[in-house]
Amino acid sequence: MPGERFSLLYARPGDLASDSARARHRIGTLFRESVFNGHLELLAAYLGRNLGILLSGDGKYPSTWHQFVRECRIADFLDAVTLVYRYFFWHVSEETASWWREAVRKIFAEEHLAYQIDDIGGVHPRIDEEFQRNIGSTIAALKSERYHAVRELLERASGHLSAEPANYKQALRATWAAADALFALMFPRAQLTADEIGSRLRPLLERIYAEDAATKEAALGMLTGFQTWVEAATRFRRQPGAADGAQPPADVAILSISCAAALLRWLVGLDEHLLA
Repeated sequence: MPGERFSLLYARPGDLASDSARARHRIGTLFRESVFNGHLELLAAYLGRNLGILLSGDGKYPSTWHQFVRECRIADFLDAVTLVYRYFFWHVSEETASWWREAVRKIFAEEHLAYQIDDIGGVHPRIDEEFQRNIGSTIAALKSERYHAVRELLERASGHLSAEPANYKQALRATWAAADALFALMFPRAQLTADEIGSRLRPLLERIYAEDAATKEAALGMLTGFQTWVEAATRFRRQPGAADGAQPPADVAILSISCAAALLRWLVGLDEHLLA
């Protein structure tokens, strides 16, 4: 690429790094940017509430943040990346939050770190990027307050996947609960079963796509897929009085959760038709 730095083109390490003093230093210097003016103390308090970490001098100086980023545990460093994004998103602006996310993404990529940042600031191991993108875009689609509980359940599922070791059973259960919560929002007092999906969604799909026969048939096929997913995913729910099952294999769990993420995005769009 013309004009690119030599090290980025020709001196990249073969393996991804789990930590990097250079990356920490570069991210620490970001706290000197003008977007942090008037926010450092508030951000330090926000970090304290969420991580239980106390920054010296109430975190009012960029140098304090620089030192914290350079010296803290790797888990606190990665958590801080997410919490700065959330603080900016909820208390400043989405534009400022996006600036932070993209700045850190660039540093992670250039320093070849083994992490990636999703669209809403979450940090994940840099594995199966398409899967993480799928989950991240679904959580982003659930940003409305109406879907707060659904979003929390899906974030919980993502957390179980990121655990060491990953807890696929609990991730599947949280994903099922997210689908159940969204379906209940759309159809109060309805249960997430194949029969209810057919009786509730089929009339809606036939109405939405009444003018396009091919799209209607495709949508009804996806409805059948949703029913099949529910019947399969229900097997991983904890049944009262029954022994808790073994951990499902990663391939089955990831396939099921990936399908659920796509279905949840679809349901959000259908919910908008119901609310219109």
